[in-house]
Amino acid sequence: MKRVLISVILMLGASAVGSAQTALFYFPQIAAGDSWRTTIFISNPRSDKVATGSITFTKSDGGPFAANWVDEMGGNVSGGSNVIAFQLAPGQSRKYFSVGDMGLTVGYATLSVSADGGGAMVLGNAMFTLLDGAGNIFAEAGVPMAIPLPKQAVFVDTTAGFRTGVAIANPNSNPLEIHLELMDDNGGIIATTVRTLGGFQHTAFFTDELFPGLGPMVGRLQYWCFNPMTSVALRFSPTVQFTTMPPIVIAN
Repeated sequence: MKRVLISVILMLGASAVGSAQTALFYFPQIAAGDSWRTTIFISNPRSDKVATGSITFTKSDGGPFAANWVDEMGGNVSGGSNVIAFQLAPGQSRKYFSVGDMGLTVGYATLSVSADGGGAMVLGNAMFTLLDGAGNIFAEAGVPMAIPLPKQAVFVDTTAGFRTGVAIANPNSNPLEIHLELMDDNGGIIATTVRTLGGFQHTAFFTDELFPGLGPMVGRLQYWCFNPMTSVALRFSPTVQFTTMPPIVIAN
């Protein structure tokens, strides 16, 4: 695992050469519009550095995810574009949330900081919220920040009517050939498939849609490719309550 993490850090550093900003981490799933709202919290943990950067939103097809986002004071911070620019003084935190003035749109977000920031850092977390018809919170779950990794897995539970949804984002300019393997509770591979995800694109699916015809099960879905990807999973109850299932790192 240590070798995998070192490789990822080197790849992220290499991708930043010649660019004004360095990608720190990703939120592999963003949903805005209709009854869905995404909230993003960011914070500067340094006591001696100002953190300047941006959050860039990308739709599933790889195009700009333009939307209105407001901060904790109610000010529009995106102006209907796909970028939130920020500057955080030492110790400062900010909250941004999507405005439900559009049809349901999904994608992912990239948080970057200025490459000349001299070691500035930003930490973050996101939160999905499903609203009812009156605008009240029906269900909500936190989403951790993610870094790209070449091999990951999420736990799967489709017993008693539950469903497991998975979102994967490709932060690379080249397409990814993603190999997906569904494993039962004894560690046996019971189904496999391959999906191609274009450069900077995003996909989301339920495991029962990915492998139709399989009965209720407990196990894990592991997936790998030759370039790193980011992902997150959600476990849905039959009444559409949900919770986040962060991916686990799978060593070679």
